[in-house]
Amino acid sequence: MRALNLLNFFISYKFALLLLFILAAGAGVATFLESIYDTPTAKILVYEALWYEIVMSALALCLLGIIIKAKMWRRFGSFVLHAAFIVIFIGAALTRYLGTEGIIHVRQGESKNEMVSVKPYLQIRTKDAFFEYPLNLSQIGDNNFSFTQNINSKSFTVKFDSYKPAPKGEQGTLAIKAGFEGGREQSAKIHGGVGWLGEPSVLNFDGEEIMLSWGSKLVSLPFSIKLIKFELERYPGSQSPSSYASDVEAVSDAGEILKRYKIYMNHPLNFEGFKFFQSSYDTDELGSVLEVNRDPGKIPTYIGYFLLCVGVVGNFFTRQSRFLRLINFIKNSRFSLIAAFVTLTFLNFNANAQERNESEILKTFATNTAVHTKGAFAELLVQDYMGRIKPLSTEASEIVNKISGADSLYGLSAEQMVLGMNINPAFWQELKIIKVKNAQIKKLLNLDGDYASFRSVFDANGEYKLAARVEAANEKPLRERGTLDNDLIKFDERLNIAYLTFKGAFFKFIPIPNDPQNAWLSPNDAFNNEKVGIDVKSALNDYLTGLQEGIADNDWSKADAALAELKNYQRAASGEILPSERRIEAEVFYNHVSIFKKLVYFYWILGFSALGLGLASIFLSRRILSLERAIFAAFTIGFAVHTAALALRWYISGHAPWSDSYESMIYIGWSGALAGMIFFRRSLLALAAAALLAGIVMLVAHMSFVNPQITNLVPVLKSYWLSIHVSVITASYGFLGLGCLLGLIALGLMAFKNKANEVRLNEQIRYIAAIDEASLIIGICLLTLGNFFGGIWANESWGRYWGWDSKETWSYVSILVYAIVLHLRLIPRLNSLYVFLTASVFAYASIVMTYFGVNFYLTGMHSYAGGDQPQMSNLVYLALGFVLLATALAFKGRNVKTI
Repeated sequence: MRALNLLNFFISYKFALLLLFILAAGAGVATFLESIYDTPTAKILVYEALWYEIVMSALALCLLGIIIKAKMWRRFGSFVLHAAFIVIFIGAALTRYLGTEGIIHVRQGESKNEMVSVKPYLQIRTKDAFFEYPLNLSQIGDNNFSFTQNINSKSFTVKFDSYKPAPKGEQGTLAIKAGFEGGREQSAKIHGGVGWLGEPSVLNFDGEEIMLSWGSKLVSLPFSIKLIKFELERYPGSQSPSSYASDVEAVSDAGEILKRYKIYMNHPLNFEGFKFFQSSYDTDELGSVLEVNRDPGKIPTYIGYFLLCVGVVGNFFTRQSRFLRLINFIKNSRFSLIAAFVTLTFLNFNANAQERNESEILKTFATNTAVHTKGAFAELLVQDYMGRIKPLSTEASEIVNKISGADSLYGLSAEQMVLGMNINPAFWQELKIIKVKNAQIKKLLNLDGDYASFRSVFDANGEYKLAARVEAANEKPLRERGTLDNDLIKFDERLNIAYLTFKGAFFKFIPIPNDPQNAWLSPNDAFNNEKVGIDVKSALNDYLTGLQEGIADNDWSKADAALAELKNYQRAASGEILPSERRIEAEVFYNHVSIFKKLVYFYWILGFSALGLGLASIFLSRRILSLERAIFAAFTIGFAVHTAALALRWYISGHAPWSDSYESMIYIGWSGALAGMIFFRRSLLALAAAALLAGIVMLVAHMSFVNPQITNLVPVLKSYWLSIHVSVITASYGFLGLGCLLGLIALGLMAFKNKANEVRLNEQIRYIAAIDEASLIIGICLLTLGNFFGGIWANESWGRYWGWDSKETWSYVSILVYAIVLHLRLIPRLNSLYVFLTASVFAYASIVMTYFGVNFYLTGMHSYAGGDQPQMSNLVYLALGFVLLATALAFKGRNVKTI
């Protein structure tokens, strides 16, 4: 009986939640260990520690037992979702214990058949034998070890003495004591560590030389990799890399060429079970660094990812699923949250307002160019670097957004800005138009704002102030780049785009007659090209001089006539590849109205308005149908506009609007709004969740690198999966945040309960709690899918699913935290709405840590910890105090029937 009780405990929800808590707490602590000490320390003590792996294994077995015990296969969605984690665990275990990972550095014309392992080993070598032991050392804790090996029929022992870590990029020092059994011990110091193939320390025992080394080892491959050519493409007119690739051959031991392949970012080489990824390159551009892995766990891992997606979707539609039960409860509730309309004033619509004290030059320029740039100039066709023919309006919008992160500056449209940058580059190089986000870069450039002028980044001698730092950042492998490195590269790209805009390199609107590639030229190139006729050059010259007259005197007759002639030439020379006049007008209209950006504000206002209406109606006992219809009508109109905008983009691009990163996000936003239309229309709070989801996803689409780009900053960012990963995770924050807010509202109602209003408020609390739980279910599903999408992207980009980066880790912690919150009801003593609501409020702290804490207070690829840390606002402590007070006051009203 005792054994049976013990077994029941080990396959119980109580034990599962305990294991989830241990995993979450351990991972959270490890991120601080990594920030204070180093990555090996965090891995040794937590991430790769035996105790952590045992907890993970126990959780997988516990989950399997619960699936069998609860006969979970009766509920398709829940069964597939939970089974997916077991499959993913199996794949991860295969990768962890049977996989191989290393780095190959090969020079042009050379061949290599060995890679340097990413794991460190203690190696013992004699003239007749070789032994090795995996050995990673941490800056804290017990590094003590003792390895015994039989050498020439005698026991030889190596024992730990001390360890002195070294700064990043240098070798650490391991002191050991070694000797044969019964003989004299000798001491030695070994310099090495991860990534180092250091010189061994040699000990002599009565003529027996023993070499000891500590660090990475060489792993032989069954073939050689020969670098035929390394190719580095730079942005035109700059030294910044645009992309880089390695043209390699896989060669057998007999010298036979087995395969030739070009490796570049997101385009790895798969050969004989090994995968080669482009990582970095030598400064002389004659050598390449490739990351290599052999992953026997990929197939089960990807199967697990697929099952996860199926399970998430299935869980929303499986009969008797918790989600559908909550939705039915919400629909069938006799109470509807309706109230008077509350005007929100939290948004600042003045981000791009015209500066009050702008110069007379800008005032005159803005007035004189308004008509021309909005009409004929905006519709002038240009060819971009990808070969697409599009209106100059589109090109201008992309350039300005990339340089400044805004649609316009100084009260000028994007078309006016690029026209000014071309006509009067000397003046515009003095204006602050280049966005600077990183505080350290601002210090390096001595900036007091968020924008730099082109001139300000060069010293008195014309030297680029950030040249050395940018070059160093570009030389680093991706996994070693910190936030400062990435921000330096981003700023350098903005600077280069500004430089090319000043040169007019982006404005290729003169077709080369009879060119087989349909190439177009910029004005400077056209004047120097013999294939361009003298009449075209004359029209081009007239247009350029006409622009000067128009800007100075507001006389555009000459410019308009010349521009019309150039447009006719475009039709005559390249008519078969040009879009129709109607499509051009549609694209210019699309650029000017910025429908998707306006929808961001609309969804946020509507979402928070619906939320405010619900909160204000808590103490009303009647429905206001006119307001209910008005809210739903507004949402319907917004959804219709969103749908029309997608259709317009489809018409303009000529393909379905979900083929790239930006389109995928605006489509996800549309899908979220559609979900609100279908499932949540009877609940204002749930409708608010749908609107906020759409608004958050759309906001991410317009605030990140996924906007239409002129050039690509880092080749890996071309990955479609990366943007999906970011958008889905960010969307989850909206639902989880809504759950936090709803939980706080319900706790407030508990605090105000009394005998007179108890029945009515209990009904309100249950209604809010149902929507809260539904929102958390959607949120954790999005968060989980987003993290695993990130795993696919990472694996396809550089061969690893998970790097225990602080941002990754805290997203993982957040998943565990919300899994605990949503399963608390399965433990009888914790099956209380008060417990659930309190947990839903405090759980959001993990999201705050993921989004803000990691960025400023921890280290890693996703963090900003290299710069100044912001002071903790007193509002944070005030908010925490308010939440604690609300939780305490709500305790007296905790007796509410569960759902």
